[in-house]
Amino acid sequence: MRYSAYVPCCNDAATIRDAVASVLAQTLPPAEVLVIDDASTDTSLAQLDGLAIRVVRHERNLGRGAVRARAMAETREEFVLCCDATNRLPPGFAAAAAPLFAAERTAAAFGPLADPAPRGAASRWRARHLFRQDEPPRRHTRALLSTYGTVVRRAAAAAVGGFDAACRASEDADLGRRLLAAGFDVVLAPELTVWSNTVNSAAKVLERYWRWNHAAAGRAALRGYPRHAWYAWRTMIPQDLRAGDWPAAALSAVCPHYCAVRSLLVR
Repeated sequence: MRYSAYVPCCNDAATIRDAVASVLAQTLPPAEVLVIDDASTDTSLAQLDGLAIRVVRHERNLGRGAVRARAMAETREEFVLCCDATNRLPPGFAAAAAPLFAAERTAAAFGPLADPAPRGAASRWRARHLFRQDEPPRRHTRALLSTYGTVVRRAAAAAVGGFDAACRASEDADLGRRLLAAGFDVVLAPELTVWSNTVNSAAKVLERYWRWNHAAAGRAALRGYPRHAWYAWRTMIPQDLRAGDWPAAALSAVCPHYCAVRSLLVR
């Protein structure tokens, strides 16, 4: 499998070099590596000195959908690997993904996101409820696409219109729904685990939870507020308490209310 690779970046100076280095260190090496910089104002680009990559820079911040659409336009191979700037890929990630594309209907493949050493209540909560890394690994062929570490077949993405450049959140889920509706497979494979390389604050993990689970629905997500609140009290908080993690339980209690307010503020 020949593939291009890209790392999307926006003010990720603390982690961008590790992410790019993990792509360059693949046992099945990429044909090219790009960084798509969405108008960073920190020292992100300075961290890339000396690396064999190409940088494509937006002069103004355009959002996640535009970054991924630009990556697909700028890369040349049929298979396109992405590693988000706050993550690291194991060296064998691309080699493990390659056999999954023997089936022509496989449009994309990705794996679980995990924190190898959660530090603090917010990181423990993120590992338990956002990454769900306490759950047994499962394989799906009709999974909803996540692009924090993934390989996409260019022809399949193009067949359904590609990434929506107007999406500022949930651009991967949006593409994934269109791929599934068109009859393609999106494979979630345990052997493609990606490592998170950042520590989030409580506010950041709640925002991320909202973005992953509710942002695509906009204000319509408010209709699910009672169900979300029930899930938090019935499932999330008991999981935290069984782990003896009272600070995480407090975050679980706040989560549905945060998501409701955040959805209400969507314009």
